[in-house]
Amino acid sequence: MGYFNNFIHLGMRSFIKRIHQSKLTSDFLSAKIENAYAALRGRKVRFRLDEDGTLLAQEGRRSLRISDKYRGFWLYGNGIESRAKFIFDSYCLSKVNFQPGDIVFDCGANSGDLFLKLSELIDSKNYYGFEPNPSDFKVLSFNVGADANLFRLALGNVDAESDFYASTTKGDSSLIEPRSWDRKIKVSVIRLDTFIMERNIEAIKLLKLEAEGFEPEILEGLGSMIRRCEYIAIDGGYERGKNCEQTLTRCTNYLLSNGFEMHDIYFPWHRALYRRAE
Repeated sequence: MGYFNNFIHLGMRSFIKRIHQSKLTSDFLSAKIENAYAALRGRKVRFRLDEDGTLLAQEGRRSLRISDKYRGFWLYGNGIESRAKFIFDSYCLSKVNFQPGDIVFDCGANSGDLFLKLSELIDSKNYYGFEPNPSDFKVLSFNVGADANLFRLALGNVDAESDFYASTTKGDSSLIEPRSWDRKIKVSVIRLDTFIMERNIEAIKLLKLEAEGFEPEILEGLGSMIRRCEYIAIDGGYERGKNCEQTLTRCTNYLLSNGFEMHDIYFPWHRALYRRAE
């Protein structure tokens, strides 16, 4: 029965998206349609337009700004809390015993979805979010708040400037040219060992990497500072470049050779959690 309901839901989402794409449908009307569908499904999330015309998702006291209408409806259609739980669990982070003073690096922070759950476990001032896409960074700043540490930087294995392929609609922006992208811009790239030494950060509880295929280069950019990370969580799916190569194997081999062990894995999305061996 669950598979059948999921099939019906996917069909409805596809149908509703076609309505959203109609030239006769405004953002205001799109929000109303999504709200009606959410109510029909018993979901508490609601969508509305802010005073400046920005689309927001709201559930209880929590409001999130959305950078892309279609992607936002898809991600938050089941609710903000549901989205937060999925992202957290997909990186196997229930295996990590977080404390308020723990520092977390979130590479590929996007709209701040991981922060939704982390904000319940660590102090916001210990969250470091990295997001080079200007559109996503603007949304991230709104969603995360002023206490967190946010940087519109790309991470890599050099300290330089580089071309960046922004893909706000699909959420797969990368320093490596993907199959499709919205625009190409210049961004600042920094090695994590440079960043860590400049700020004299002694210990990182978790480094989460979701760089659309650029994960190996970010790991290389850690240098010897990799020993300051207790956990590293990686999205190693088939997202690298035009050939959509996976990076899970390469990242796993690198981490194993640098004193880490695989702690858990989420097979559907090729995400894995690694822990530094004692």
